[in-house]
Amino acid sequence: MKHIYAIIVLLILNFSLKAQSYNSSFHQFELRTHYGLTLPHHAQMRYIINSNIAIAELNYSVKTDGSKPWHHTWRFPEIGAGYLIGGLGNINIFGFSQSAFFFFGIPIIETENFLLKYRLGGGLAYISDKYDYRSNYYNVAMGSRFNAHLQFSVLCDYKAFDIPLYFTGGFAFNHFSNGAIETPNLGLNQITINLGAKYLYSIYNYSLPKRQSQYMYNSELELSAYYSAAIKENSTYENKKYFINSLVFDANLRVSKKRSLGGGVNIIFDPSLQTQMEDDYKNTSNLFRIGIHAVQELYLTDKLTMPIYLGTYIMNAYKPNGRKILIYSKLGIRYTFEERLFININLKTHLSVADYIEFGVGMRLY
Repeated sequence: MKHIYAIIVLLILNFSLKAQSYNSSFHQFELRTHYGLTLPHHAQMRYIINSNIAIAELNYSVKTDGSKPWHHTWRFPEIGAGYLIGGLGNINIFGFSQSAFFFFGIPIIETENFLLKYRLGGGLAYISDKYDYRSNYYNVAMGSRFNAHLQFSVLCDYKAFDIPLYFTGGFAFNHFSNGAIETPNLGLNQITINLGAKYLYSIYNYSLPKRQSQYMYNSELELSAYYSAAIKENSTYENKKYFINSLVFDANLRVSKKRSLGGGVNIIFDPSLQTQMEDDYKNTSNLFRIGIHAVQELYLTDKLTMPIYLGTYIMNAYKPNGRKILIYSKLGIRYTFEERLFININLKTHLSVADYIEFGVGMRLY
């Protein structure tokens, strides 16, 4: 799966941009249709996916115009929200999905009439038919109606006529998962092609903003710490949820306008390990995990960032399938208030298996 992340924090983001440098706002309205495949995330799902999928998508976004330094860093990105409705590969078992999501679109090539871009997005999805041990026991993928929805797409926009109407198309990847809050949680992946139209509205004629000199960033070492909490369910049959606590300490160095690099330590108290360990499961110390990790933090705006973690455990009593080294990763979204305090949402995984979704609050210590 990949990550709920952009869901709450992009909502907090000042979606209505302040008065821009050209005293104008560029509002974009999109309607597109998708056609594609649901990909089995695990082998045991193959037999229940029996059809291709069709999806309808409606989006609204604001095209940034260069009034803020981060507009230039990301080549005048778009920030928007969308609604998606469509099938999941088997209408009798999965039903259909509806999603509300936010996205951040970054141009790769942009001229007055042509735009090649990619989008990163995330939100909340409603799946109409979840697992039920009586009436829908074939659905081994989704144990909850509400799930995280992650989206990545590569799109082309082309303006064929001298009006603000663009033809648009491209490829998209969707992932649906609940991050182990409910079981089963194998998740669903989709890959689609899409076509549509985009209308750009403004009281001023749109013209591509000119690049300006980049802003300076602080390259000093930054220390940060945050506490996070998560809820996890191990088994459909156990039907019990566990409360997980975590402390993270990081040291990062800002290396460019877009990112900082560093490392840190993660201290986790995970009582869900009790039922997974064969020996000494009553020993409280075995419920602690300590991990060390490398971290990259991408600065999407001055306050909105995307931390990416990759690490391993230096203290870990639980070793599934006898593995001594267990790699973990975290992908999230973070919003910083007043330069110091921040909130974040992270999805923690072990390779392709979701561990949990954590919600955290922390502080940047300079």
